[in-house]
Formats: sequence, C-alpha cells, structure tokens
Amino acid sequence: MRKLSFFILLLCLLLCGCQQHINIDCTPRDTQSPGFVYVQDDHFMLDGEPWFPLMLNYKPTIATINDTLRIIPAYYYHSPSLAYDFQRIADMGFNCVRICLDIVPEEKDFEALYHAIEQMTDTAEQYQLKVMLLIKRPLEDNLVRYTEGLLQQLANKSNLWAYDFFNEPLYFDEAELRNKMEAYQIVCRWREMMDNYAPRQLFTIGFSEPIEVFEWDPTILPVDFVEVHTYHPLRVPSEMRWYSNNCTDRPWIVGETALPADNDSVSYEYQRQFLLQSYTIARQYHAAGYGWWEYHECPDGVNFEAQFTGLINQNDEYKPAATDIKTLPSLPIPTDNHQVPSNYYNMLGYNNILLKGRVVDSKSGQGIKDAVVRGWTKDWIGMNTYTDENGNFSLYSNDFNVHFEISAPGMNTIKFDRHNIHYHFVDPEAEKRWTFENLPEQFLEYQSIDYKPFLETDSLNLDFNPQFFNQYKIEGEMDAVRVSKLAN
Repeated sequence: MRKLSFFILLLCLLLCGCQQHINIDCTPRDTQSPGFVYVQDDHFMLDGEPWFPLMLNYKPTIATINDTLRIIPAYYYHSPSLAYDFQRIADMGFNCVRICLDIVPEEKDFEALYHAIEQMTDTAEQYQLKVMLLIKRPLEDNLVRYTEGLLQQLANKSNLWAYDFFNEPLYFDEAELRNKMEAYQIVCRWREMMDNYAPRQLFTIGFSEPIEVFEWDPTILPVDFVEVHTYHPLRVPSEMRWYSNNCTDRPWIVGETALPADNDSVSYEYQRQFLLQSYTIARQYHAAGYGWWEYHECPDGVNFEAQFTGLINQNDEYKPAATDIKTLPSLPIPTDNHQVPSNYYNMLGYNNILLKGRVVDSKSGQGIKDAVVRGWTKDWIGMNTYTDENGNFSLYSNDFNVHFEISAPGMNTIKFDRHNIHYHFVDPEAEKRWTFENLPEQFLEYQSIDYKPFLETDSLNLDFNPQFFNQYKIEGEMDAVRVSKLAN
C-alpha cells in the first residue's frame, strides 16, 4: 500500500512538471487551398497573390420571415436588406466585412440558423466581399456543439475567410482570473476544432489593448493571425507599435478602430483625417489588414464613441471618411517601422508623477523588453506603459500608483501592491505650488482626455508634439520586478 501511494505521488509530480513545461506552438495552420485566403509569413495570400483585408464591421440580427429564419440588418441601420448594405459597403471600397454574430440571439434550431448564415455569406459574395464571422465564444458545451456544426456547414465557403472566436477577452471573459496556460489550452482546442471541421479557413481572437498579455497573451496563443482593436488617437500609435513588435511570427491586423464624429464636438474632417492617419500607421507597422468600426451610427450607443463611429450618419448620409476608403491603398506608407511614437511610454500625457522601475527575468536577471506595466491609483484609475530594450519602464500618472500588474510576452503575470515607494519633487518650485495630497487632475481617465492639445497642428496628425510627454513634477523608483518564462 505504501509503494502504491508513493507511485501515485510520483506520477502526480511528473504530471505537474509536464504541465509547467508545455511546448507552446504558434505555427500557423497549413490552410493553403485554391480560392481560400491563407497565411504566408506576415501577410495573407489569395490564389497566389498578396491579399489585404480592408474590412468594415457590421451588426445584424435575426428575424422570422414567412416562417423562415433570416439574418437581417440591425434595426438602426434603417436598411431594406443585407444586399442593400453589402452593395454600399463594396461601393465604398471595402473588400471584407466582419459580421458580429456574437450579438445575435441564441436560436435553438441550429440548422435553421446555419442556413440563414450561409445565405448571408452568399449575399456578401455577390458583391465580392469576403466575410469574417465573429461568433459567440465556444466555451460552454452547447456553444461548442453549435460552433462545430457551423464550421462543418460552411467549410466549403471560400468567401468566408476567417472566424473570430472571442471578442475582446480583456473585457468579456467571464472568468475573474484566467491563467495564461489555461487560455492557451482553450485556444488549442479551438485550433483542433478548426482543423477537424474547417481546415481551409482561418481563425483568430479580437484582442483589445496590450494588457491582454496578462491573461490571453496573443504571442503564445495558436491563432492563425492576431486581430487588434485600438481606439482613441492618443493610444492608437503606441498600441499598434507594441503589437507590431511582438506579433512577428504571423500576420497581425487592425480589426477595429474609429474616431467618433458628430460634426459638432468632433468634426467629420477629424474623423476623415483619423482614418487616413491610422491606416498609414497600421501599414507602417506592417499590419496585414485594416478594419473600421462600424458601418452605421448607433443612436442607442452607451456613450459618444459607440454612437458616432459609423461611416453613415443617422440621416443615412455618407460621412466624408466613407468617400476616402478607395484612396487608402494608394496612400504613401513610411518605410521606417522602427520609429517610436513620441508618447509610446506616456500615451496619455500625464504630467504629475513619474515612477521608474525595471522588469527582469527571474533566472538570468536580464531586462525584459516590451513587458506591459499596468498601475492603478487608490481610486483605481489605471494607466499603462512598456519596458524598453533593457527592461526599464517609466510609468507616468497624475496620482500615486499603489496597485500593479505586470507581464511580458511568453512570461508569467504578477499582481502586487506597493504603498511604501519613496517619491520626491524634482523641482522645489513645484513643491510650493502643489502638495502630495492635492495634485491636479487626479481622476483623469483616458476617455475624458481631449487629444486635440497634443496635436502638432489644428488638423488631426498622430505624430504628436513630443513636448507634452516627458514632463513630470514628482519622481519615484520601484525595486526590480521579476517574471518567469512560461515554457521552453
């Protein structure tokens, strides 16, 4: 009995050891097939030629018409049919639509829904539009069964080029804490599902800002390509650069970006300029595709951004940005993809406090490049920065950070509090004007930061004036933070 207990204990230890040394494989699946989009190095190919998805996000819903289930446009699009919308999208110059099926109500009759989705993709094909389907994340058993059936039903649809299995895990993962390796194993199951049921189509996840690396680390997850969502002019250049630096083994695309414009508080011209600038920056950093959110304004959106990002306004009129889509492929693209945005380490232009520190490998002691550092104040106002090539970071804020979370591509994630960091005023005159207890703009979050003062000129230009991003009154320093590699 004692020998049996020892054997069970030894087996458990061996299994635990194996789990700690999972060989992470991000090799793109071999999906090359005539008529289907496939991956080659850092870009997409279609029938032997490079293909660049120029994509518009589109929201549908479902309805029963003459006893038949149909996919129809969202109510606020005021559209007579999908065909009407797809024709307009193609006329603008898009070659692809990302259709948000994750918002479609669940339907018990899977077969009827499969047929409706197939008809929708056939309609898109009539207007030479490739389709990416954003589906509900297949984590629960019923959604796994639904997804397997959908993949089988549409496996031969060459204009359905990709699936998005999970929209923005950072915000919509119901698990309070998700271990990186758990996320990796989930995506491995999805990859196996694609291999079994849709081997000629691609799949991805819609990643949001770089702090996704804390749980759903895009650099280790075995998706075919990385899809990035980035908003707000101050954040777009630096977030695109971080993804470009760290997603080098397969393509990365901008799946969502936009500037809301109501032609009052934000002009249509600013939206147009943002389209041109963000596309140019994406191409400069070798993005393999570009997508805009969304087709039509949404009057019931939860905030200004949700209401006014559409390329068609509530009067059903094209905004000026919509007429520039066709010009995007001809824009000159800067060749220097190593250029660092002036606000890379201080995206939002905070200027009260600078906290310095270093992130190092726990074994070698060497600095870790491109680690993501997240700090929160006592009131949970959050801000991000990255480490440089030596592992050093500069975290700017308008109040003292006390909560921290840090990770790096392929490394573990650590969370901790620091309440005893020593700070000092760098200028005695500043100490006379402010106190540690009464700093200006302590509760300023990115949503309420006006980007216009940071611009070089009155017209939108995402090459920001650098003078705004290296100012601070108070300085502190943190001991080195150690992180560990996840796997060999």
